[in-house]
Amino acid sequence: MERVAFTMKLLPGAEAEYRRRHAAVWPEMLDALRAAGCGNYSIYQRDDDLFGVFDVLDFDRFRAMMDASPVNARWQADMASLIDPCTDPATGFHRRLEEVFRLD
Repeated sequence: MERVAFTMKLLPGAEAEYRRRHAAVWPEMLDALRAAGCGNYSIYQRDDDLFGVFDVLDFDRFRAMMDASPVNARWQADMASLIDPCTDPATGFHRRLEEVFRLD
């Protein structure tokens, strides 16, 4: 199991709508995440900084499945007006955070 942590940024004035959408994530988006092996997923906020953390069985498989998912494409397009995904050009994924400590 791999734990993935990453950052994003809220765009100015987007907090209320971002929270509203995440209070009612589309069931088909949740299904796509689970089918891709994602679990224990949380997003935290501090000011305009967003920090996502999830566990995944196989990150490369997860990425391939989510990249091919039509519902994920719709979700990402829907969220584009609310966030800067802070995409790492080297990976095409959000900027990942390095784990420096863990207590299991």
